[in-house]
Amino acid sequence: MIEFNDSFTQVAVAQAMSAHGDLHRLITYQLTFPKWAHDYDETSKRTGPDKIKPVPTMHKTSLFVSPLDMVDNLPREINFAWWERECNDLGYPAGEWRRTIVGVYFNHGTNDNPNWSSHT
Repeated sequence: MIEFNDSFTQVAVAQAMSAHGDLHRLITYQLTFPKWAHDYDETSKRTGPDKIKPVPTMHKTSLFVSPLDMVDNLPREINFAWWERECNDLGYPAGEWRRTIVGVYFNHGTNDNPNWSSHT
């Protein structure tokens, strides 16, 4: 789940991701969930349905861009926080969100020649 702190952040991140393919790949890679597990036979053919179980923990990523971090119409840095929340045996949220990682996606290059990386 992605959460934007405000509409300014949402627009700034959208503009940066559409202008810089490397940033788009970096963020989507870090937010990719593992694939569902399946049963297979000896010929590697799938033999059963997805092994879907209630998740033990929910995750979300909060993004924030400060207007002071803008270079022209694109952000130089996008701050993020990763949060998790425990779930009960049925997969329903229980308890409070806990912040697990705080970091930044930072453009070490320019708008014309971007060099995005993440730092925690």
